[in-house]
Amino acid sequence: MLEVKGFYGIRYNSATVSNMSDVITPPYDVITPEERAILMEKSPCNLVHLLLPEEREGLDPYEAAAADLEAWLANGSLLVDDEPCIYLLKQHFTDLDGIAQVRRGFFGAIRLPEADEHYVLGHERTFAKPVEDRLKLTVATQANLGAVFGLYADADNTLGPLLATMEEREPDMVADTIDGVRQEVWVVSDDSAVRDFFKDQTIYIADGHHRFQTACAYRDSLRAQGELPDDHPANYALMGFVSFNDPGLKIYPPHRVIDKPEDFDPDIFLNRIAKHFRITAVNGDLTERVKQSRVRGTIGVVIPNRADYLLEFAGDREAFLGTDRGPAWRDLDVALLHRGIIEKTLGVPEGTVFTYEKNAANAMKAGHEGGKLSFILQATQAQQICACADAKEPMPQKSTYFFPKLCSGAVIHRLK
Repeated sequence: MLEVKGFYGIRYNSATVSNMSDVITPPYDVITPEERAILMEKSPCNLVHLLLPEEREGLDPYEAAAADLEAWLANGSLLVDDEPCIYLLKQHFTDLDGIAQVRRGFFGAIRLPEADEHYVLGHERTFAKPVEDRLKLTVATQANLGAVFGLYADADNTLGPLLATMEEREPDMVADTIDGVRQEVWVVSDDSAVRDFFKDQTIYIADGHHRFQTACAYRDSLRAQGELPDDHPANYALMGFVSFNDPGLKIYPPHRVIDKPEDFDPDIFLNRIAKHFRITAVNGDLTERVKQSRVRGTIGVVIPNRADYLLEFAGDREAFLGTDRGPAWRDLDVALLHRGIIEKTLGVPEGTVFTYEKNAANAMKAGHEGGKLSFILQATQAQQICACADAKEPMPQKSTYFFPKLCSGAVIHRLK
């Protein structure tokens, strides 16, 4: 049975850290090397020193992170809350269309499922190397430094009273992170209504699949060393929860940019693709045409030195994509693009590395000015994410882009 509860969070001490914008960060896996350098300069207590640590003074990076965490606790830069709490989060941001948005959620501790329990479902494949890296960091620090991003359904707004606290008083923490998001956090006492609500829920991982797998691996490693008490913190993971029904939940498409195959011929390509798609040459805004289309399976393509084309799928998905994957996977536009267009039609091998571009204008520019093939996608829908997760059908890599990410550093979950 799913269990979500409050926990004894570790948070930055405002009496010691005067500006929370100097220490709170985006998740480790979206911080560029340039941003990492900027964040490290902001404060010796910036969380990036723990998330993406450097070796020093005979310590490997993981040992250095553990030493910093213990030092910050010892000098009062970090404090442990004296009761189990839930941490409400409000994020103010500008979406990719330039519109101001607000997203609300909260941080809590979720009990990690056993092998035969399926109340936490993901939609992405995970890879061994990132899990190995994060596991080494978790073993050294004995902490969840960043949260898994989980989605839940609350059509009746059952948790509305809990989230309403954010409208009743000033936040306990405010930070502006390097990704341009204002993060506001309210600390509230553990609430039994949260436990009751989640008992029969399913959580869908939006982001942080590797962090979730790492948490499970860490728990399992402790079990292998001996008995792990049922109430041990390592049986739980730090998760940020956002409702599918929250108006600020935005899912964007990562567009694709690829090099043209050596033997690429635009006319041959278009003739082949015409067997499965209606093709329309577009003189205006291709991105807007893709966004506004109501045809399932609409993809825009920029062919250098030709035209922009709108492709609207009009074929049979089984015939185009095969039957080795299920209906939920075949329903995805990225499946049509990856297997149907890029692999089957263009002959590009499966697993080829692409450029993933969340900004459609940049993707278009790569086609118009950079001589690349650019593909503009519609956003994957929440119900498609759930369908693939329910069917245990991992989506193609980077099928979704959630913005903003959950911030790291608002609260840390200690695992001892």
